[in-house]
Amino acid sequence: MLRPLLTVLVALSLGCAGASSRPSPPPRSAASRAYDAKFPDPATPLDVKVLSTSDRSGASLVELTYAGATGTDPVRATLVRPPTGSKRGPAVLWVHWLGEPATTNRTEFLDEAVELAQQGAVSLLVDALWSQPGWYKQRTMDADVAGFTAQVVSLRRGLDLLAQEPGVDPSKLALVGHDFGGMTGMLASAADGRPRSHVLLALTPRFEQWMFYDPKKRPTDEQAYRQQLAAIEPIDALAALEGATLIQLAQEDFYVPPQQIEVWRKAISGRGELRTYATSHAMEAAQVRTDRQEWLHRTLGMVPAKSE
Repeated sequence: MLRPLLTVLVALSLGCAGASSRPSPPPRSAASRAYDAKFPDPATPLDVKVLSTSDRSGASLVELTYAGATGTDPVRATLVRPPTGSKRGPAVLWVHWLGEPATTNRTEFLDEAVELAQQGAVSLLVDALWSQPGWYKQRTMDADVAGFTAQVVSLRRGLDLLAQEPGVDPSKLALVGHDFGGMTGMLASAADGRPRSHVLLALTPRFEQWMFYDPKKRPTDEQAYRQQLAAIEPIDALAALEGATLIQLAQEDFYVPPQQIEVWRKAISGRGELRTYATSHAMEAAQVRTDRQEWLHRTLGMVPAKSE
């Protein structure tokens, strides 16, 4: 066990040390630069710490932590690497939803990440702010904006970690996010400028549409609170995303009702695709996953595995 662990540590340290030799990121738009200013990456060491390693279907799973936004706890994450000897290229950052306790964490998309590893993709699955049990009810509304802002920065740091992985093509980064994961994920992508493929599931256009469900909670100054949220609305970040964007929404979603679907449909026009499914907020319909995989394969230039 010692040798594999040392191998992982060396690979990670080489990835971090080699950051300065990586190709310069492509020029970013003015819109992306504006989000970069809102959610600046501190560019400090990622301080990756490996907790354990394991194999699954030939893929290497590395449980680790890395330094997220300044002043926050280290981010717990799972790095999924392709089988030894595989040709690498694309990389995907996966951000989970707030939903069923069993999948309100970095495991939500683990099966898909392992499957994509068979085609050479590296994945990073992270635990987000809302992975903490009872987060929504226990949080203080006055801290929401700061919490979301730190989360976005921590996701940017996750993209840094992926881009430093040996063999990853920084021009083939993707982001997949569900619910709050889609909302904060698209802000991180807008600020970072590198991801060229996005899949966003069951998300609302604006944070405030989800922040007032608990009738017992109210911010100290509601007007100021709403104004602060308005400055980081996910729907406004669409213009700053690069590459291809697929929005997947449910037709039977209490949290994203038909009028919000139409808001997204209008906003995405000319910038990507919106697809709806006869399913719930959990997006459990099989076609959702099928479409997502096809989108990632196509936009990242991957060859799907042959079915037996």
